[in-house]
Amino acid sequence: MAPHKVFVCAATGTQGGAVARQLRAIGWDVNTTTRDPNSPAAQALTSIGINVHQGAWTETAALESAIAGCDLLFLNMMPDLANPPSEAEFGTNVLRIAKAAGVTHVVYSSGIALPGAESNPFVQMAFAAKGVLEKAVQESGFQHWTILRPGFFMANYLVPKVNMLYPGAAETGLFELAFNADTELPMIDHEDIGASAVAAFQNPDKFHQQAIDLISEVVTVEKAMETMRRGMGRNIRAKYLTDEELEEAKARNPMLAIQEVLRLISSAGNVPTAKEWGVAVGTFEQFVEREKKDFEETYQNVSN
Repeated sequence: MAPHKVFVCAATGTQGGAVARQLRAIGWDVNTTTRDPNSPAAQALTSIGINVHQGAWTETAALESAIAGCDLLFLNMMPDLANPPSEAEFGTNVLRIAKAAGVTHVVYSSGIALPGAESNPFVQMAFAAKGVLEKAVQESGFQHWTILRPGFFMANYLVPKVNMLYPGAAETGLFELAFNADTELPMIDHEDIGASAVAAFQNPDKFHQQAIDLISEVVTVEKAMETMRRGMGRNIRAKYLTDEELEEAKARNPMLAIQEVLRLISSAGNVPTAKEWGVAVGTFEQFVEREKKDFEETYQNVSN
């Protein structure tokens, strides 16, 4: 297959970075934008031949310049809880620019459906933009479109995500959780997201008009704690909050509301995995081993 030119959103981040690196590994050209091209993450991308343009989501001219000449788009927008509507606004602007630039295939990384989310105002607010952007992708007139719906990121246990989702856990090893010990997490390795995006771009007809739940492995919360504890030899443990404790704790950590909804996702094992689309996926244990250096740095203050 002849090389393509792909604009990858947020390539300095976790999943965008995985997509960008894997595309470069097959010899395709990759463009991205970042506010600071001199950051270590941006420089790492530049070192492997990725074209890093300076620009923020609010800078339309910079986006137009970076997307010019691209025929493929990986759309990946992060929620901004301080300004929730901005995710959909920025994402639809990228789609508009990409369509005008002649992009033919967009792969959008959305989020897995959360049962009971409609009854939780915080979760509704945090994920509303995903639905808006999924509809925009489907209706924007691209020749091909694919929607990926990743599950619970394995990288949520590493900095910087762990500090937002589990305040204090990186310093103490204690996770204060709304989950139950047997809650089943539909976990996804960001490298598996990258592999799924690459597969979609390489097989546009197969993946056309598909909305795919991406799960690498379903792991109970307590098994995840045990895997990290064994992999690092550090005192990683969980405090499972009672309903009364949870109501009080949500006042200081609103992200617990998302965990509360995930309690209901026990049917995750019945959701088709990335493997069923021909994408090789790994396990959480393999992820911890592969990312051992980052785990050690994240939990360096936790006792053995």
